[in-house]
Amino acid sequence: MKLKFNGFLVLLLVLVAQLTFAQERAVTGTVSDNTGMPLPGVGVLVKGTKTGTQTDFDGKFSIKASSSQVLVFSYIGMKTQEVAASSTSLNIKLKDDSVELEGVVVTALGIKKDEKKLGYAVSKVTSDEITKSGEQNVLQALAGKAAGVQIIGSGGTPGASSKIIIRGANTITGSTDPLIVVDGIPIDNSTTQTAAGDNPFNANLSGINNSNRALDINPNDIESVTILKGPAAAALYGARAGNGVIIYTTKKGKNGKGLGIDFSTSLSIDKVSQLPARQGKYVQGDYNLTGVPTYAVNTPQSWGPSAASLGMKTFDQPGNFFQEGITNTNNISFYGGDEKATFRASYGNVTQTGMIPETGLKRNTIRLAGDLKLSEKWKAGASMQYTHTTNTLAQNGSNTSGVMLSLMRSPINYDLRNYKDEFGNNTNYFASYDNPYFTVNENPATSDVNRALGNIFLTYSHAEWLSLTAKAGIDTYSDARKQIYAVSSNGDGLGGIGEVAFNSITNKDYYGDFIATGLLPLKSEWLKINYTAGLNLRSTQYLDIFSRGKGLSVRGLYNLGNTTELYASNYEENTISRAIFAQLDFDIKDQVFLAGTIRKEWSSTYGDNVQSAIFPSGTASWILSNTFGWQNFVKVNYGYGEVGIAPAPYRTVSIFGQPSMTDGYTDGLTFPYDGVNGMALGGRLGNPDLKPERVLGHDLGLSTKFFDNRLSIDLSLYYKTSKDLLIDVPLAQSSGYSSQYKNAAELVNKGIELEVGYDIFKKSNPFQWNINANWAKNENEVTDISGGLSEISIESAFASIGYYAVKGQPLGSFYGTKWQRDANGQKIIGANGIPLLDGETGNLGNSAPKWTGGIRNTFSYKRVTLSALLDIRYGGEVYNGTLARLNSIGISEASADREKTYIVEGVKADGTPNTTPITAQQYYRQVVGDGGGAAEEAVETVNWVRLRDATISYDFNVKQFPFFSAAQLSLTGRNLWLNTNYKGVDPETSLTGAGSRINGLDYFNNPGSKSFIMSLRVSF
Repeated sequence: MKLKFNGFLVLLLVLVAQLTFAQERAVTGTVSDNTGMPLPGVGVLVKGTKTGTQTDFDGKFSIKASSSQVLVFSYIGMKTQEVAASSTSLNIKLKDDSVELEGVVVTALGIKKDEKKLGYAVSKVTSDEITKSGEQNVLQALAGKAAGVQIIGSGGTPGASSKIIIRGANTITGSTDPLIVVDGIPIDNSTTQTAAGDNPFNANLSGINNSNRALDINPNDIESVTILKGPAAAALYGARAGNGVIIYTTKKGKNGKGLGIDFSTSLSIDKVSQLPARQGKYVQGDYNLTGVPTYAVNTPQSWGPSAASLGMKTFDQPGNFFQEGITNTNNISFYGGDEKATFRASYGNVTQTGMIPETGLKRNTIRLAGDLKLSEKWKAGASMQYTHTTNTLAQNGSNTSGVMLSLMRSPINYDLRNYKDEFGNNTNYFASYDNPYFTVNENPATSDVNRALGNIFLTYSHAEWLSLTAKAGIDTYSDARKQIYAVSSNGDGLGGIGEVAFNSITNKDYYGDFIATGLLPLKSEWLKINYTAGLNLRSTQYLDIFSRGKGLSVRGLYNLGNTTELYASNYEENTISRAIFAQLDFDIKDQVFLAGTIRKEWSSTYGDNVQSAIFPSGTASWILSNTFGWQNFVKVNYGYGEVGIAPAPYRTVSIFGQPSMTDGYTDGLTFPYDGVNGMALGGRLGNPDLKPERVLGHDLGLSTKFFDNRLSIDLSLYYKTSKDLLIDVPLAQSSGYSSQYKNAAELVNKGIELEVGYDIFKKSNPFQWNINANWAKNENEVTDISGGLSEISIESAFASIGYYAVKGQPLGSFYGTKWQRDANGQKIIGANGIPLLDGETGNLGNSAPKWTGGIRNTFSYKRVTLSALLDIRYGGEVYNGTLARLNSIGISEASADREKTYIVEGVKADGTPNTTPITAQQYYRQVVGDGGGAAEEAVETVNWVRLRDATISYDFNVKQFPFFSAAQLSLTGRNLWLNTNYKGVDPETSLTGAGSRINGLDYFNNPGSKSFIMSLRVSF
């Protein structure tokens, strides 16, 4: 019996062992980083056992495991990941163990938080998306990638500025730029225009389009981007966060074996994206007294006879002028570290030649960053960046030296390439314009920027309940600019006597924080309270010196000593602010999360009767799935916050200045006059009651994740009220002043944002398809203007059209001349067949889009990844002054249809349909042109769908090259396809650039670009 029992037991054990081993099978796969690069040496362990292996140089692994077991993937510097071995083929992507930790975002003051606990909306953009954009400006690289974030470029020329507006404009006369923060330190992103002290006009409308200073950041150094869109998210930044905050986190060193090296190089070819269509049939000239087209010289008109009838040779002026732009980009970085210290050093170089001849950009960036663990309680770190940026820019089209102005108006029969006579003087088809070749070769505008960014921190971690951090940063740069107008140039309005101007700009920004953080020792299992409290100090010093010399004695010698009339002016600005702040975070059973912040700030720009301001916020989020045990993640959140925009400096006092007088067309008269100087109190009365503008925002959100987190949906609703907006309120002239800068207006922004992400297939599928989409709609309205005003000019524009804030209307409405219309909206036509102008200007629309969206599709199979981003804009107006002028002078494509008469649709004064014909020239000049026509004819509603970027990349098998850890080749197209109803240049354009409050002006703007980019990236 005993033998039988023992035999049965042995048989049973054998059967169990056979069943157990039968369940085990080989599980194979590939492990890569978040960019798709294979990772060698990744540890792969069967959880709960000692069975393990490592990935090879190609990132591949093979291990035996049953379907019920779990594999653990670990790698130094990366987040450990656990994956069920339910499939025999796995593709694993590990994320950096830094800000790219799943669900971790960098928020105000550089505090890292779990995204699922936040009570407000944020948008995240990865370093991979920044790289795929192909943009050199880290702001332009965000275009189309986040809901509610509008990017407005200013042309495809090297270094052109980019404006960014988050959830609509929150201010009338202040800047709409968000605060830019790099590694916890706010930096300067201003766009300053060179302007002499005696310039009576808006300098943004003419001259050149200068860069915004975010251009000095190397996109290759960026690890991630967090966009704080609402006041609840940004309240800890107080009076600098009224337009939102963009937080850039740079790449750091990694804890790993040996020295890591990353190298990348790329070549980009830039071409003109879109130009206004021109006619190629009729030559220079005009109609004579008998109505016959006649050839004539020295006229901007192209109403002459056909070139064929005269046997004249014709020229493709834009085709001859524009060239392919070439951009070479090289980056190399060294990184490494251990448990005590990490470091990263990088160098980046960009050399770009523009599509406009003689324009270009060169940028060299060196960045060093390191962290050091001094002991168990002390940790220190620092980073330093030096950037040298040189730029040769092109003249804007709104002046007689503008490249596009003369180029696009040029008749087809004149060869612009003959731009100088034997004496070196400007020659052109019309003497009042500078030949575009003369402009780029003889009138260069240059900028030479040296910039240093640095920060340092020291942290003492006493215990879980107390950690102290001291942080300091500096941002300083100098910009040496030079503008030349050669003898015979019309650009300076001096009759061709020649001019040289120098502009030296120096800015220093100092920043410091002292912060205490910790977890209160409550000894409670259901409640956790974290606190943050601290002090902040900021100081800025800005100096702008302008010097000019007119009348060159020796041609080609551009020195102030070679001029006959000298002028100099300067502007100096010094501000200081200090603040205290605090934050409490409540975690209730890992289900409900409450947070409150408060900041009290003192600033030198506040009035003496105000001195300080308080900015509070409160947020709440509830993870319903944690409360009710749902398998899918569901969270609702609400946030309220207040942020501000500080008053402009020196508005609290009445200041002296040099009086000037102008007629609106010439530079007018100013002191010194006839050798006598004069100073007088300015026209603006000082205001001791100034306080910051306030933006009060409500933010309501819903976040969900379904199908094992494959589908994510984030919906946000917001309502913002901007109060105490600062404007110049008119005063009675009898007071001795014309205006006073006051808190005297209000506007509202409300909107909806949607972000959706979906992984079509499970992670175990070898073919992956990911869709990320965003959609946003914003509605804006000026609700109040004090002082008995119904409207105010936001910024000086053109005589025919202005940019206004109008009570009851969206901010930034175009106001200009309109046609008379009857009760049915039909144009009223005069006896001569031409519509009648209304005696008053009216609202012609708003530049803000009705809604915007973006859709990114990413496909990957084995080593190949394809990604494409569609950027969509619906609605919003653009003033196409370019087309209006081209119509007027007979050079537009439509004006070639001139061998017939036109009847303008409308009614006569008696209400009967118009039947009076007019000539083609009358129609294109006086109806749809700017030769007497209403400005409303030039305002176009713009829609577009563009392929913002498309990238295909291949990850090489580097197994046979052991000194490589990864290698990738990629091809990228930027703006390759554009579908738009706009008839001008690429409608993503802005004549006045990021330094202006005006959007949507197109008056011979420099064209946008499309690019073809080839990149190679290797790691050692």
